[in-house]
Amino acid sequence: MSQNKSQLVFNVGYLLHEARGCSRLCEFSIETIRLSEDLTLQDLEGSLELTKTADGLLAQGLFQAVSDLPCTRCLEMFQQPLQIDFAELLVYPANQSEDPVLGIPESALLDLRPLLRESFIVSFPMQPLCKPDCKGLCPICGNNLNDSLCDHNTETIDPRMEVLKQLLD
Repeated sequence: MSQNKSQLVFNVGYLLHEARGCSRLCEFSIETIRLSEDLTLQDLEGSLELTKTADGLLAQGLFQAVSDLPCTRCLEMFQQPLQIDFAELLVYPANQSEDPVLGIPESALLDLRPLLRESFIVSFPMQPLCKPDCKGLCPICGNNLNDSLCDHNTETIDPRMEVLKQLLD
C-alpha cells in the first residue's frame, strides 16, 4: 500500500477494483503520532487487514499504543498502555455510509486516523491509575501521598457525636 500525506493515509483504489475476498495486510510501527488535537499516541504498533467486500472494505485491526494520562487519584501524568481490536465495514463510496468515519471517499484515500482515534478513546479506562495501589492526594493539604506521608491529625469527629466522646473521657 502506498503512503500518502501521512503514515495512516493509504490509497486503496486498487483494492476496491479487485475481486471480492481479495485482501491486503498492513503492519504498523510508529514511534509517535498525533491522531487529533486531543490524542497523541506513542509506540503505536499493530496490523490492519483490508478485505474487499460487495459494499467496500472490511477493516480488521489489532493495535497497541501508549498514551499519557493523568492518574485519577494523584493527578500525576503516567503512560497508560492501550489496546484495540476492531472490525469495521468501510463503505465505498462514502456517501452511502451513515457514519462519515466509515466511508471511503471517491479519491480512494483511506485515512485511518479518525477510526483509530474513536477506537482508542473508547479503550481508555474510566478511572486511569498510575499504579493499582496509588494513595492519591492528602485531603487536607493536597500532598501526593505516594511521595510522602502527612502528619495531619486525621481524627475527625462528627459534631453530632462529640457528646458521646465526652462520655469516654
